[in-house]
Amino acid sequence: MEITLQKSIGFKINKVANNLNSLFNQILLPFDIAIEQRVTLEIISQEKEATLTKISNTLSKDKTTISRTLRTLEKKELIKKVLSNDDKRVSFIILTKKGEETLKASQNITHKFRESLVSKLDEKEMDTFFKLLNKVDEGVRNYE
Repeated sequence: MEITLQKSIGFKINKVANNLNSLFNQILLPFDIAIEQRVTLEIISQEKEATLTKISNTLSKDKTTISRTLRTLEKKELIKKVLSNDDKRVSFIILTKKGEETLKASQNITHKFRESLVSKLDEKEMDTFFKLLNKVDEGVRNYE
């Protein structure tokens, strides 16, 4: 069986992700943050000792990309870096008051958006969907 571009799993996942990101970025415009920034703030708020490496691993993105996002968030005064007391080579990333307020202010619209996506699927479909995505992800990670 020949797999055309339109039948390619990677193409379809990327197309859906682009549509999702574009829409969510529009929704987040009033908060002056993009989806990548919002997700990063959320990770920082949930992580006890957030570092560049932890955020990079959580998002499966390279450190250069995450560094760029963190610089932008720092310029917007939404985060700040604090040197570790134990190891001066390590910086922890924490939310500023403004970062906490931005995360909280965008929480309801984020929840509503996420709910609207899953509302199209029942619990069994959601379970199947995530199992399939995990299989694709495993295939990507184990590609030779």
